[in-house]
Amino acid sequence: MKIVRLIVIPLISLSLYSCATNNKNANYYYSIPTVSYLRDCPGYDCQVVAEIYNANEVRFLDKNDAGWWRVQSLRDQKIGWIQGDLLSNVPLITKNYYIVADELPLRDSPGEDIVSRKLLGYGDEVQKISEKNDWWRVLAEKDKAIGWIPAKMVSEIKPEHLMEPGKTAEISSTASPPKTTSYYFVAAENIKLYIIPSIPSQVVKELKLNDPVEKISQSGSLWVKVRYPTTGAEGWAHARYFKDSPVTNKNQIVTEKKKILKKASSSSQQTKKSVESESLEPEGM
Repeated sequence: MKIVRLIVIPLISLSLYSCATNNKNANYYYSIPTVSYLRDCPGYDCQVVAEIYNANEVRFLDKNDAGWWRVQSLRDQKIGWIQGDLLSNVPLITKNYYIVADELPLRDSPGEDIVSRKLLGYGDEVQKISEKNDWWRVLAEKDKAIGWIPAKMVSEIKPEHLMEPGKTAEISSTASPPKTTSYYFVAAENIKLYIIPSIPSQVVKELKLNDPVEKISQSGSLWVKVRYPTTGAEGWAHARYFKDSPVTNKNQIVTEKKKILKKASSSSQQTKKSVESESLEPEGM
C-alpha cells in the first residue's frame, strides 16, 4: 500500500501542474500584424488606448459575439479591445536588427533636428515597426521604448562580441552586388490593403492606379502582402491587382469581377426585355 501511495501522489501533482500550465497558456496570445491597436470599446470607431506590435504577448480577458476580444498587453499593461483574428495562440518569432553606432538617439519623429528621448548603443536589438523615407520606427528590445532612427544605422548581422562562444558571422569572401528593390504597380483604379488576408478585416491603406509597392510575402495564389514605400504601410490584397510594370492604357486596368458579372447580367436582362417587348408588339395591319 505504501508503494502505491508513493506512486499515486507524484502522478496527481504532475497532473495538477500540467493542467495549471495549460490553463495559463490558453489565456495568452500573440499579436500577428506589424502594428495593431487596443481600443476602449469593441469597434473600429472607438478610441485607441495603446499600440501593440508583431509578436507582443497579451492576456485574454473577455470577448463578445462580434469577434472582439478584451485583452491586456504585457508590454505596458494597457487593457483594450482588439479583433480576435489578429491574435495567434502560438508564439511568433520577430525579425530583429542591431544598432551599428556607438550612440544613436531614439527620436520622437524622423529628422535629425527632432528631440531625442534616449540613446541606443552599439549592438542594441531593435524591431522594425514602420518606415518613412530613410528612417525606421523601431521598438528597442531592452526596454520596449519606441522611436525613430536612420535606417542606415542598423544591420541584420549580430555584432561579433554578442555572438555565442565559437560562433562567428558568415561573411562572403566575394562582394555581392547591391540589392535592388523590385516594385510592382497597382493595376486597378483603387484597391484596399487589409491587415490580414481576409476581406472583412481592417483596412490599413487604400492605393490608387500605378502606385508602386514592394512584395513581402504570399498566401496561396490569391493573396499577396505588400509594402507601400512612401509611408511604410503593409497589408494584404488580391494578387491579380498588381503588375510588373505601370498601366499605360485603359485596357490594362483590372476591374472587380463582381462588377463585370453584374454588368453582364444587366445587359442580358435588357436584351431579354427587348426581345419580349418586340414579341408583344401587334402585327401590322
